[in-house]
Amino acid sequence: MSSAGAVDLSVRIGALRLRNPILAASGTFGYGLEFAHLVDLNRLGGFVTKGLSREPIEGAPAPRLCETPSGMLNAVGLQNVGVRAFVAEKLPALRKFNAAVIANVFGYTLEDYIEVIQVLEDAEGLAGYELNVSCPNVKKGVCSSAAIHRR
Repeated sequence: MSSAGAVDLSVRIGALRLRNPILAASGTFGYGLEFAHLVDLNRLGGFVTKGLSREPIEGAPAPRLCETPSGMLNAVGLQNVGVRAFVAEKLPALRKFNAAVIANVFGYTLEDYIEVIQVLEDAEGLAGYELNVSCPNVKKGVCSSAAIHRR
């Protein structure tokens, strides 16, 4: 019996190269750090942070989750620390992991998106952006989502 060599699982999404195709989706993985004690983040190809906005948002009031016979419903309401707190408090710890960090960005106006991305562009440690332009919690700008690779 021969031992298998290392298998290259890397994938490309545009110019972005991921070590493997496993991404934790936005909204399910917090900022990533919340799951570091449960999952070895270094084994992921990357993860998408929860949505980031210009200013912090408290989100929807409790209850936020409701079990149903076929799963669950949630209404978190885009709760987040805001882009500046993310850069100052979360991103430095995320840089220690060998997984691509993709920031989910949302806003209510084009200027909101631009400001959030400008703040993120000045920070080190991000591989790209996911633009949240179809969230049901946002009343304006409903269309499809997009991903942008960072330069």
